[in-house]
Amino acid sequence: MGVKNLWSLLTPVAEKMPLWELHGKAIGIDLSGWVCDSENFNQNTSQKNMYLRNLFFRTSNLLLIGAIPIFVLDGEAPLLKYGAIEKRINGNKAPIKTHVVRKRLNSFQKQCELLLNIMGVTCVYSPGEAEQLCAILNKNGIVNGIVTQDSDCFLYGARVVYRNFNASGNGSVDVYSMESIEKKLKIGRNKMIALSLLCGCDYDEKGVKGIGKDTAIKFLQALDDDVVLDRLRHWRSDTVLNSANMDIKSQTNEIKLELKIRNKAIENESFPSEDIIEEFLKVPNYPKVSAKWILPDINAFINFALTKLCWEREYAIDKFLPLLTRWHLLYDDTFQANILMSEIIKKRINKGIKCYEIKWNNYEITSIEPQTAVQRRYPTEVSIYEDMHTTSSKKIIKKVTIHDSNLFDVTNKLQSINISKKPAKSKKINEVKDNIKGPLDRFVMKEKIKDDSLTLSDFECDPVDLNISDIINGIIN
Repeated sequence: MGVKNLWSLLTPVAEKMPLWELHGKAIGIDLSGWVCDSENFNQNTSQKNMYLRNLFFRTSNLLLIGAIPIFVLDGEAPLLKYGAIEKRINGNKAPIKTHVVRKRLNSFQKQCELLLNIMGVTCVYSPGEAEQLCAILNKNGIVNGIVTQDSDCFLYGARVVYRNFNASGNGSVDVYSMESIEKKLKIGRNKMIALSLLCGCDYDEKGVKGIGKDTAIKFLQALDDDVVLDRLRHWRSDTVLNSANMDIKSQTNEIKLELKIRNKAIENESFPSEDIIEEFLKVPNYPKVSAKWILPDINAFINFALTKLCWEREYAIDKFLPLLTRWHLLYDDTFQANILMSEIIKKRINKGIKCYEIKWNNYEITSIEPQTAVQRRYPTEVSIYEDMHTTSSKKIIKKVTIHDSNLFDVTNKLQSINISKKPAKSKKINEVKDNIKGPLDRFVMKEKIKDDSLTLSDFECDPVDLNISDIINGIIN
């Protein structure tokens, strides 16, 4: 969930972006979000292990557009979240335990981790929540942005968030930039933490009773981001506010608004929760992570697809081969992939990118690859193909040129003919003239008249109607 109503607050600054614009970027992905999406959808389909199927296709899409995904898996849930997890698992009547193990999620994550390892994609476990490590990786510049549905990521320090990931068609994501949020909405990270304290979040679902999003934001936007948390901390001891509270009617609207929120908040003796503030601001130890794509294992995938996805061998190869060939073209400097290009079949355009259709020596299946990637791995073969293609084009051009030259000569000869109107000389000619329906017929009749020792000048014919281009087209056809 994250912070209550935060997404609706941020929607005005979101920008929809085509998925291909992630090319060249390292992307941190909160795996649990994709798993939950797939499981919710899986209730209406008979597809086995929908979360694995969707994970494969979404990840393949990212890899083939040139993005490098890094998947972050949930670690141990924070103590603050145990109550919320218990309610989700067992309902409101379940007692809060001192330790909660998310067994089902952990099982899903293990299967996803196995698939991602087969695809050559990096997986890393967060020391806590996955969105926490995603945010840290983004803040530290290890990834360019993160894919998540959890708004908590901003409170953990994320700078660029990709939400509503859609891989259908050309694909798209909604982009939320913290720079844009700070500039247009006047809301920074500390204000978001304050909002979570006032309106509720995963660690305190209730927030302050009677305080909604609009009221809280109106108050927070009037403050500087770097002072807002201390302002909440000192509400009880603030002498100015205590004095103003004695005569509320005479105060400015700003003071009245703050007093309204403060008086409700301090009814809770633990407000503001330092545990929640620390959870969002602390920087835990986390494993070293690098953005890279290693060799995909097609044989392991065939077995995995057969057992986990119920895919036939041919179908599994068809879906996985583009990953292996693309990795080979981009990274296989020592030819570890055990695959070689057999031939370039033809040029193609794929989503606006110049490509080649390639046949590979190990498989009967072809793949569509960017011309730049093929050029990098097979410069000699590409040069030969392009030379042959250019030579073939020159021959066609030469043939057309000669043909055009002949047409030019014919045109000159036809244009030199003097066509004028004269009365018909005989009944025979009048009968022939009546059957003339168009320029080509007239031209044919010219030849017939020659055979009968007649001349074109013997015809009553309008020179405008006798179109030279039509005659030439008639000759060619």
